[in-house]
Amino acid sequence: MKKYLHLVLLLFVFAGFPNAQSPASTANWFGYILPPSPAEYKYVSFTMQDLGSVSIASDEIPAVSTATFADGYVWSVNNDNGYNICKSRYDAANDLIEEPEVMIASIHYVNDMAYNPADGLIYLITEEHLKCFNPADPGNIQDHGVIEHDGFNLAIDMNGNAYMISSWGEFGMLNLSNAQLTVINSIDLPIKMSFDMLTGELFGVYYGNLYQLDPNTGVYTLLGALHGGGNSYDPTCLFMTYSSNPSEFTVGDLIYRVNDDQVSVTVIGHVNGYEATGDLIIPESVSYEGHNYTVTTIGESAFLYCFYLTNLSIPNSVTTIEASAFAYCQSFTGDLVIPNSVTTVGYGAFQYCSGYNGDLIIGSAVTTIEDYAFNSCDGMTGTLHIPSGVQSIGGNSFGYCAFSGIVVDPENSVYDSRNDCNAIIETSTNELITGCKNSVIPNTVTSIGYCAFRGVQGLTSIEIPNSVTYIGENAFAFCYDLTGDLTIPNSVDTIDAGAFFYCQGFGGILTIGESVTFIGDQAFRNCSGFTGAVTLAITPPVLGDDFGGLVFENFGYPILTVPCGCIDAYRNSSWYEPYGLNGFNEFIEDCSVVSETGSIVTAVYPNPTDGMIKVEAENMKSITIFNLLGEKVFEGSAYGDTFEYDFSHQGVGMYFIKVKTAKGFETIKITVR
Repeated sequence: MKKYLHLVLLLFVFAGFPNAQSPASTANWFGYILPPSPAEYKYVSFTMQDLGSVSIASDEIPAVSTATFADGYVWSVNNDNGYNICKSRYDAANDLIEEPEVMIASIHYVNDMAYNPADGLIYLITEEHLKCFNPADPGNIQDHGVIEHDGFNLAIDMNGNAYMISSWGEFGMLNLSNAQLTVINSIDLPIKMSFDMLTGELFGVYYGNLYQLDPNTGVYTLLGALHGGGNSYDPTCLFMTYSSNPSEFTVGDLIYRVNDDQVSVTVIGHVNGYEATGDLIIPESVSYEGHNYTVTTIGESAFLYCFYLTNLSIPNSVTTIEASAFAYCQSFTGDLVIPNSVTTVGYGAFQYCSGYNGDLIIGSAVTTIEDYAFNSCDGMTGTLHIPSGVQSIGGNSFGYCAFSGIVVDPENSVYDSRNDCNAIIETSTNELITGCKNSVIPNTVTSIGYCAFRGVQGLTSIEIPNSVTYIGENAFAFCYDLTGDLTIPNSVDTIDAGAFFYCQGFGGILTIGESVTFIGDQAFRNCSGFTGAVTLAITPPVLGDDFGGLVFENFGYPILTVPCGCIDAYRNSSWYEPYGLNGFNEFIEDCSVVSETGSIVTAVYPNPTDGMIKVEAENMKSITIFNLLGEKVFEGSAYGDTFEYDFSHQGVGMYFIKVKTAKGFETIKITVR
């Protein structure tokens, strides 16, 4: 007969590990209580400092045979109706263990379960076998072999060293790879064990008492009894977690915060704050109070406004660089290397690091680059390489940079730089999201995205192809080096707010395509260098006023050339401003600027007409007719080489017939008598 077999039905084993924090913090210790002491299934909470103040952490929960604590959750084996592995959220703010969720249904009886922080796996002792699973994939359980003498109680320290008490009363180290037990000593109590990950100490509970064990010898010491409110508590399992306030400590010049997993840390600042100077070398790991932590995160605003820090070195252990982590660190120079371990570069992480004057090297593991991540790193003049794994690039991530080229890895499934265009294009939408001074917009691009070229240095000219239908907000804002003419092609429908804001270098003519229907607020504000302006749109495009309008404020030329017969339509719209300060105060018509492809209409007759007219053109597609105010009076499909229309129901005056064919379009003026 096994030594502790008669205790199995009463002492359901619960081994876990403490969710450690800094030495200044107080641990919350948890025990699981079986009836009849007290009468309901409960989790109770207590502290090492006051064993007499036990409180309820969860009441009326399902029966549990064992549990552990991993990644902020209580993982338990629920044996209410068969054995199920469950996960319960730990509400640290209220010190509560919430309702469990079944993760694996119908497993065999489990003696004990413990989380191993060294490899991130949860280990089970079930039917004399040692098994494990990954909390991220609980359905995939691996078998490590048979445990001699049946494992009964299990505890695993921060370094992955496992200790076990067998049902034969043997205390020893358990090899997690092959389930072999090395006996250290015999022990006469089936203590439910758990390691304190901060101190490395081993504790346990048995019949309402808390014990400390020496893992080197198996010798145990009674620390005291658990009670509260007149009740004596008899926990049959033990684990530890901590308050919701993150722990912090300082090593050298850097301040660290312990992460939720309690084995890694976030760098959250420098002891000298804004006055920090010299090289910033972030270590791969750090030791404090005898415990080693891996540095995995650079925290939000950790080094914000640290103007005087010089060289930066980020280790390969870091996976996340949070928002504004290094923003305004203007004295960093040379290349900026994002190591291969990093997966996320947060919002504005390196914004205004203007001192960098080399290459930006983005690590192969990066999947997410958030908005403004490298905005205003205007000293970077090399080639920007986007690795194959990048799946998300935020708006204005590379604004105000001076890259000479952009290359997207051909294996990237989300973005491309087709035709060696020196730009980043979102493949599925054909939207160009980031350009540089040497970009050439391919004729497969249909939209130019938010801040795509904002503040790009050295961009002197740009040709927008006829495939583009949308020019996004701030797409070319602050491109001071753009010169010469600017032509918005006839394919474009929308020019969004601020699209060419402050492009003061233009010194030629602005031509707005005939299909533009909307121009957003401040789209051409302070484009003071233009020497001419032409619109091909018969109907004046709507001008945005969500942010005060000012679409053409301080535009360089107050005279607008409009299509033949459209002067009244523009004068009676918001395009007109009597002083020419926020629009145009003079309109002239040019009947030669109504055709994109030359003469494609064979004949329109009779002209003038008293009613019926006939249009002749090869392979017509559609006909649109406008009056002098730019209002549509007819729009419809046309087929073949002839089209007839009766003006007898229209008023006398001048009209414009826009003919679209397979070759393009042409607009013809006609007079109705």
